[in-house]
Amino acid sequence: MKFREKTYLVTLVLFLVILNAGIFSLAFYTYENNVSAAKDIAAAEEKVIAEAFSNDIAYLSREESIKRVMESYGTFYQKKGIYLSFTFPEGEAVSTLPAGLTPPKAEHTKEQRTEDGRYYLISQVLEKGDIALVYAKDIGYLDQDFSRLAAVFVPVSLASLFLALCLFFVLRKLASPLERLRAVAEEMTKGNFAVRAPDTGKDEFSLLGKDFNRMAQHVEDHTRRLEESAAIKQRMLDDLAHEMRTPLTSIRGYAEFLQIANIPEEEKLEAADYIISQAERLEKIAERLLDEAFIRENGISGEETSLGDLLRGVEKMLLPKAEALGVKLSAEIREVTAFCDPLLMEMLLSNLAENAMKACRQKQDGRVTLACREEEGGILLSVTDNGAGMTKEQLARITQPFYRTDRSRSRSEGGTGLGLSLCAKIADAHGAELTFRSAVGEGTVAEVRLGPKNLTNP
Repeated sequence: MKFREKTYLVTLVLFLVILNAGIFSLAFYTYENNVSAAKDIAAAEEKVIAEAFSNDIAYLSREESIKRVMESYGTFYQKKGIYLSFTFPEGEAVSTLPAGLTPPKAEHTKEQRTEDGRYYLISQVLEKGDIALVYAKDIGYLDQDFSRLAAVFVPVSLASLFLALCLFFVLRKLASPLERLRAVAEEMTKGNFAVRAPDTGKDEFSLLGKDFNRMAQHVEDHTRRLEESAAIKQRMLDDLAHEMRTPLTSIRGYAEFLQIANIPEEEKLEAADYIISQAERLEKIAERLLDEAFIRENGISGEETSLGDLLRGVEKMLLPKAEALGVKLSAEIREVTAFCDPLLMEMLLSNLAENAMKACRQKQDGRVTLACREEEGGILLSVTDNGAGMTKEQLARITQPFYRTDRSRSRSEGGTGLGLSLCAKIADAHGAELTFRSAVGEGTVAEVRLGPKNLTNP
């Protein structure tokens, strides 16, 4: 049974019980009061009649005269709905009592019903002459009043049923937001996190709907992040398996070749060198993955660093490789001090510079320029080349793990496809922004913007 149905039934039962009990109690109380009042009035009337009759016969001695007084009393009060009976000690009586009434014992009262009505009788013995007086009055009108009241009670009860029906629709209306909230929760259990509960209004259900929607939004966002993270991890695992398959296949192939082949010593050394180079490639992949995991788990340990010295160090470190590729490497240095991790920042710049040099290797006048300068609100580090450039689709994916714009060339050069992914992690750890601008055939500009907090030691 639903909550609103339970609420309705409990409220309905309480409502009907209290209403009907109240009406019945009121009617019965009124009826009993009316009966008591009628009996009090009858007792007072009987007393007045007895006193008046006693006074009227006080000076009469003849029985016939007393009988005439009795008859006159009986006739007079019968017209007023009061019936009297006078009985002499000898048993002779003068009576106007309706047929069927039995007088009570002396000095007693009783109620008696006949076909004509309901009578209240009072019996008294008068001091004068020991005459027994019986007073009777019809109080049946009280039953008629009660019947009329009961007749009113029936439509009131019907009205209460109508009110109960109205209450049903009111409760149904009040509980509809809760019902819709339940339907939304049921949809969420099916995996539909985009549904929302009604939250218009200012009552408790609306506030609950707003809180529920905030919770649903958090769940949806968290679920989306988990799905994106799972997709990235799955893609990374697929790429990692693909990247490791080639060097492992080469290592196994050359190892088997060395094991069974009868070749000159020089060729054996070349095969061994190739095995070593592929093993080094696997080692680089492991190191890069460990670097990313370390940055993700531990963050950075910053210190005040001269970016000018950092650029000069990167230039000096990469100059031999640039000369081997036929690329001109230069640095435009301005003395700027920043709060950063010098080792990680050197790794970021060297990775960007190595990628730039590879992009320029097929150009006769390939150039790579390292630069740093202070700008409003932060520091700008840049690596500019005039190499092959990239398309928009390539730019959108270059920081993904294991992604390479030219897989065959990068593999032949020992690349892992993890360099720019690591650069993005280092930039994020420093609160910096890593962006790329590129055009096919014109080159690429990689920029790292450090914020105000990197200008000095916090």
